[in-house]
Amino acid sequence: MVDLTELGATIRRTRIDSGISQLDLAGMSHLSRVTVNYAERGRVAVGADALLRILQPLGLSIGGPQIPNQNAVGLLAKSASVSFRSELPVTQLERAFVTGRVDDQWLPHFSTLIDEATDAMLLRGVREVADRFEIPATTIWRNLKRLAATIVSPNPRWRHGD
Repeated sequence: MVDLTELGATIRRTRIDSGISQLDLAGMSHLSRVTVNYAERGRVAVGADALLRILQPLGLSIGGPQIPNQNAVGLLAKSASVSFRSELPVTQLERAFVTGRVDDQWLPHFSTLIDEATDAMLLRGVREVADRFEIPATTIWRNLKRLAATIVSPNPRWRHGD
């Protein structure tokens, strides 16, 4: 049996560590912010389907092993480079996460990354860079939102929250 209070605390901690708001997570989960709030508080009113939808973007699961956060940035750089001749260097990806700026030559790679990377992989990357550079994950998430606005991303994930 799952302890909903403990699971809720894990959801909240992982969301905060990822630098996203309840509204951001609600958008990624296709649920209301109230449902995310209830889940974080361990309320019984949240159904199993809603819980699973909340856990997925955070890279969490009930009972199963969690995906390790290590090397998410490397995987993101590779996935952003699949359609291009040159591979996005990990250092450029980290720089963009930390500063919110991208050299023009890498804009196509970032357009692919911003539009196509999964929520779970992006959030893993945010947590990894935040830990490595000792900066708040909220700053990195804000930088990604700024990049998405610059690129004019059609992905709805970027329209939630501040």
